[in-house]
Amino acid sequence: MNQSATTPAKKRLEDLFRSMYHDKLEFSDFKMGDIRENYLKFEHIEHDKVRTIIKPNKKFKTFHTFLNLFLFEHLPINERVVFSYRKGFSAYDAVFPHRAGRHFFQSDIRGFFTSIDRNLIRKTIEFGKDRAPILDIDAYIERILDLVCIEGALPPGLPASPVISNSVLLSFDDATEAHCRSLGCTYTRYSDDLIISGPAREPLEGLREKLASSLKSMYGPRFELNASKSKIFKTGNKINILGLNILPNERISIDSKVRTTIEVLLHFYLTDRRKFSERAGCDADKASERISGYLNYVNSMDKAYLDKLRQKYGATTVDMFLHRAFN
Repeated sequence: MNQSATTPAKKRLEDLFRSMYHDKLEFSDFKMGDIRENYLKFEHIEHDKVRTIIKPNKKFKTFHTFLNLFLFEHLPINERVVFSYRKGFSAYDAVFPHRAGRHFFQSDIRGFFTSIDRNLIRKTIEFGKDRAPILDIDAYIERILDLVCIEGALPPGLPASPVISNSVLLSFDDATEAHCRSLGCTYTRYSDDLIISGPAREPLEGLREKLASSLKSMYGPRFELNASKSKIFKTGNKINILGLNILPNERISIDSKVRTTIEVLLHFYLTDRRKFSERAGCDADKASERISGYLNYVNSMDKAYLDKLRQKYGATTVDMFLHRAFN
C-alpha cells in the first residue's frame, strides 16, 4: 500500500473549512445547502451511446477541491500500480513498467465511474479515514457522500470523482499485483484501463476471466470487464498503449497520429493562421488552447520529442503554447 501512514494533526471539519475560505464561503451551505442547485445535468450522444454529463458550478467545484485536499487525497491507493489522476504522474508512468514486455493483456472496466456506488465510497472512506486530518468525519460522512454521489453513484465530471476512483479498487489492485507477480508479470492501472505484461503468452491466458471474477467477488455485479476491449497481443514493430508507443528498443514515444496533428498545427500557426484554425476545427483561441494541451501532454510524456519541436518550430513558439502565453 502507498502513502505514509503517519497520522496528521486532526481538526474539526468546520474549522478546516473556515481556515481555508475565511468566511468567503458559508460552512452552513457546505453542510446543508441544496446540492441540486450546484450542477447542471444533460445528456450527450457519442458514438450512438447516450452519456450523462454533469457540469458543476464554481461553488460546487470548490467544495470538491476542499474534500480532495483534506480527505480523498489522503485515502490509500497502491502507488506501485495506479498512476491516473496523481500529481506529477501521467499515462507514461503507467506504460513505462511494461517497456520490456513481450506479451501484453489489456482491458478496461465498463462504465467505471458509475459502477462506483455510494456504499463502496463509504467503505473506502471508513477504511482510510485515519489518514485524513479531519477529526469528525463520521459526523459528516453522509453529507460528504451526498456531495460526491449523484443518483447513488460517482459521476464523471466532478473534481473529486477521479481521486476517489483511484482508492476504491485498492483491494483489487493489491490482489492483481500479487497474482501477476506470482506469474512473473507486471500490472498497472490507469483509471479504468488495466495493463499486464510478461515475457510469455501463457501466463496471460485466462486473465480476463480471473480479473472479472475478482471484480465481481470483491465489488459485486456492478463491476465488469469490457469483453470487446480485452485482448492479448505481442510485440511487433511497436506496441500502442494509452496513446503511447513502446518501440523495439524499449523507448516510449508519443503516437504518430498525435505527432502529426501537433506538427501540422504548429506549421500552420507559423505560416497560415486561417488554416491553423481550420485544421483545429475551431476558432483561433480554441485552436491555441488545443495545441497548448497537446504540448503539455508531450511535456509530460516525451521531453526528447518536445526538444525536437523546439528545434524545428522555434523555442519561443513552442514555449508560448506550453505556458499558455497567448496574445
